[in-house]
Amino acid sequence: MRETLLEFFKKTGRPHRLEEILRRFGLEKREAKAYLKALVREGLLEKKGSQYFLPARVQGPISLHRDGYGFVRLPEKDLFIPPGYTQDAWLEDLVEARIMPPGRDGKPWGVVERILKRARERVVGTLDFRKGYAVLIPDEPGLPELRLIPEGLHGLKRGSRIVVKVHYDQRPYGEFLEYLGEGDAPETETQAVIAKYGLRAEFPEEVLREAEAIPLEIPEAELARRQDFRHLRVFTIDGVDAKDFDDAIHVERLPKGYRIGVHIADVSHYVKEGRALDQEAFLRGTSVYLPGRVLPMLPERLSNGVCSLKPHEDRLVLSVLVELDEDLKVKRVRFAEGVIRSVARMTYTEVEAFAEGFGLPEEHAFLAEDLNLLLDLTQRLRQKRLEAGSLDFSFPEVKVEVEDGTLHLIPQEEPRARSLIEELMLLANRVVAEHLVNKGLPGLFRVHEEPLEEAYGKLRTALARLGYTLPEKLSSKALQRVLLEAKGRPEEPVVANLVLRSLRLARYAAENLGHFGLAMEHYLHFTSPIRRYPDLVVHRVLKAILRRSLTPAKKVRWQETFPAIAEHASEMERKAEAAERELTKYYMAKWAELHLGERFVGKVTGVASFGAFVTLKNGVEGLVRLEALGPYTYSEEALALLGPKGKRIRLGDEMEVVIASANPRLRQVDLVPYVEEASARSKSKTQKGQGKEVDMRKVVGPPKDKARDTRPERATVNTVYFGEWAPREEKAGMHRPVDTRAKRRRRRR
Repeated sequence: MRETLLEFFKKTGRPHRLEEILRRFGLEKREAKAYLKALVREGLLEKKGSQYFLPARVQGPISLHRDGYGFVRLPEKDLFIPPGYTQDAWLEDLVEARIMPPGRDGKPWGVVERILKRARERVVGTLDFRKGYAVLIPDEPGLPELRLIPEGLHGLKRGSRIVVKVHYDQRPYGEFLEYLGEGDAPETETQAVIAKYGLRAEFPEEVLREAEAIPLEIPEAELARRQDFRHLRVFTIDGVDAKDFDDAIHVERLPKGYRIGVHIADVSHYVKEGRALDQEAFLRGTSVYLPGRVLPMLPERLSNGVCSLKPHEDRLVLSVLVELDEDLKVKRVRFAEGVIRSVARMTYTEVEAFAEGFGLPEEHAFLAEDLNLLLDLTQRLRQKRLEAGSLDFSFPEVKVEVEDGTLHLIPQEEPRARSLIEELMLLANRVVAEHLVNKGLPGLFRVHEEPLEEAYGKLRTALARLGYTLPEKLSSKALQRVLLEAKGRPEEPVVANLVLRSLRLARYAAENLGHFGLAMEHYLHFTSPIRRYPDLVVHRVLKAILRRSLTPAKKVRWQETFPAIAEHASEMERKAEAAERELTKYYMAKWAELHLGERFVGKVTGVASFGAFVTLKNGVEGLVRLEALGPYTYSEEALALLGPKGKRIRLGDEMEVVIASANPRLRQVDLVPYVEEASARSKSKTQKGQGKEVDMRKVVGPPKDKARDTRPERATVNTVYFGEWAPREEKAGMHRPVDTRAKRRRRRR
């Protein structure tokens, strides 16, 4: 109804009294006032006297099209900005726009009046020269060329990748900051992505000095005051390459149930609020796991050293002890500052083999009973979570590896061992959130609001075209039912993607708003303080409760500062994910460049007026342009490309394709349908030895195509790709694109 009310105000373009709303929509007075009050509170309506009206101006980030028009992104519906009315705004700048009366099409439009905040201070791109001056050609499509001042450019040649500072005067210009390298070599691209998203690659000296001053030995007095868990069979399960072990577990049978212990590295003992380490961790917000490189939130002395729960070494922890009855209902929860000594460092590979009926390595055989019990309990916990409506997406993942100069894209399966750890972490996160809420304490919550009505409506329409029905009333259980119906069918990944893209982003908030995707009323992040700043903040709150040191002044201070911390942490998470995704796409395009002319089987994952997107089994996605398909036309109603003699190209269809071209710089791959004769001609043009692993060191170099992106914008595929990106929660219902490191899979719970 709130969307209907908003649309009514936009269509009429004038103020309305409450009485008009009651007559127009037949609402009860109390109900109508509640809707209007909520819209005013959210800034979507204004009230003056007895009249409600749309705000004359709106604020939001602007997206720009190469043809000159743009959209100001708003919570409910974007505002169209015609060509010539965007002022000098750049892509993603925060702008204020004046809403104009509806035009002939009956739709409102806007005029950008002010630029409130520039989206970027620095831009990454390629150096080029004109007659008498230098310019930067930005890597990001949608950004204009930038004239450069000459300082710092001496000795650089055309094609150099550089970073410049943007000066937004009457005519913006750039100032040279940093040289990244030449062409699209992997190290150059990594540096470019780090610079583009403003990620912090190096630790300041002050931070490193503070880290080095932390003693490796734990004082006896500190051990004595903590609860001692060293007599228990506490162990870790992580990826083979992991070094930062921030969670350990144990399980006990009780006369009428079970006790599960989740022991998390006590990072807050070493990282004191307000000190240099803490300030740097706040700025970073999260560890960033790029293919081939990790940007940790904390220096290695902490992340891989004193905080890491290494086997057979005393470590300080913050523990959650959960007692469950036989039906796995939570009967009692206890929190403690503790000390553990992990008895084993197990890997997902070992536990997965054990779950499939193979034995454990001899040195870990004594944990067989515990593992059997945990596998059973976590499977039951997962089933209860799904029955409650939690969304579980099962997307194939791909690991990017560059070894000795050779690029590998390795499909990954989701092992039960990771699900085991996942369920225990979800349980710990939930009970900590419940504790803070029940005590009325400040916290940083992980919130995921339900989809917007418009996005849900589009999802219902799209799924109906694929033969799936959703009720008019939104519920996570209904979405879960559709996901289960599609399980094992050819269109399963397409259905999952459609559902996923209708969901809103999960984010951090100082207010507990629940988690739609997990079907949980209370949820936060507690289990990864080594690599997520919000977890570290939650640890401080919990320890203040345990120590009875939460003074009224501290509580007020936290309540005042937590909203800004939540917003910053959400922003840094988005930047980290965008950087990971972009660099992974680069490696995928680089892989495609090494396999030009080769034939593969993929699935259609998107259709549009300009062609079909096809994803190969290793996760590489490419565009098959309409002209390569022949006489096909796009049908929005059928959600398919329609060809002669009843032929169709639909979402989920398999398609044999040949890699026609690849542009790693633009993260693009172009495919063509496989035809016997065309394939033979294509292969005759490719280099000898295609189909074998190619040494990347021999193929990297200046880009083969310096032209700007001429591909149709993906954003136009609204009938397939709509809504917002869903939260990338850890396995429990949330999508994460390609993976680069086992630990990363557990970062987004």
